[in-house]
Amino acid sequence: KILGEKFEPRIGKQKILLLGLFGSGKTTSAGKMAKFYQSKGLKVAVIAADVHRPAAFEQLQQLSEQVKCGFFGIKGEKSAPRIVEKALEELERKYDVLILDSAGRSAFDEELVKELKQVSVMFKPDEKFLVVSADLGQVAGKQAQEFNNAVGLTGVIITKMDGSGKGGGALSSIAVSGARVAFIGVGEKLTDLQVFDSTRFVAQLVGFADLPSLLEKLKEASDEELMQKALEEGKLDFSSFLAQMRAMRKMGPLKQIMQMMGVYDVPEEMVAQSEGKMKAFEAAVLSMTPTERKNPDLMKSKQRQARVAKGAGITEDQVRELVKNFEKSVKMVKQLKGNKGLLKRLGKMAPNFKF
Repeated sequence: KILGEKFEPRIGKQKILLLGLFGSGKTTSAGKMAKFYQSKGLKVAVIAADVHRPAAFEQLQQLSEQVKCGFFGIKGEKSAPRIVEKALEELERKYDVLILDSAGRSAFDEELVKELKQVSVMFKPDEKFLVVSADLGQVAGKQAQEFNNAVGLTGVIITKMDGSGKGGGALSSIAVSGARVAFIGVGEKLTDLQVFDSTRFVAQLVGFADLPSLLEKLKEASDEELMQKALEEGKLDFSSFLAQMRAMRKMGPLKQIMQMMGVYDVPEEMVAQSEGKMKAFEAAVLSMTPTERKNPDLMKSKQRQARVAKGAGITEDQVRELVKNFEKSVKMVKQLKGNKGLLKRLGKMAPNFKF
């Protein structure tokens, strides 16, 4: 009830004001939002109006170059209202979406309130989003109340959702300010921004699997014909196994995938080790002959394992581990093939993912 329904972003001409203290991820979020609205076919520009944080101008300019969106700023200018005035003159008729990166501070104070009020009156934003870090805890509630009293919030963006905080601070923000969560940041890439969905959000908070996100990733990654054929026929060889591994890598960082499955506290060394194994397995399969890939039983030979290990630049133990994992995957595919009910249910949840 507090969290509300899935946020429906306005897809059209609009002005967005981003607010937040230093370290919240506000400037990075401006770049991510530019990428998001650009992907919806809108012409986007970002405005550098954080005149207090060193290098804020350069950071936003670099992000705009990565996104390939419009950028406006006046380097060295210390008056945020003046920047807003000039930005509107330059950009308002040329772009659909204007995203303003407002001034931040290490702490909330009267000077910041005065500046934000001036900027808000001049910019006339359609959305006023407070950017908070997921690991803030109850401090986020105080921040939300202060920013809401100053300019009135329409939404909250939770950053660093891929960290251990899992958004607890955002709950405080919403409860105090009466605003709603609009977006969540789930990684460092510019595409790692998700429209808020209360079902997913609660699932992450309580540690349950984020099945919708996981299925979306599967739909994006699992388009390989070999993998589809293997699932349909209940058969797997090393070529389709390679397609499976590559699909997993397409889904994103392993840590992010584990979090979608409800596993948050995975040691970094374990994640690194697992990703290293996937690279070693791929190298091993690429070192096999076409005949060996089509006939997995051949790889039970120690001589063949030794040759593949040498060609891939890995150990024989790693090749043997690959063979064992492959055999486990064969069993899993056979089980999926035999469970028509499960496949039918998965098909309904992810209609574009064909089994």
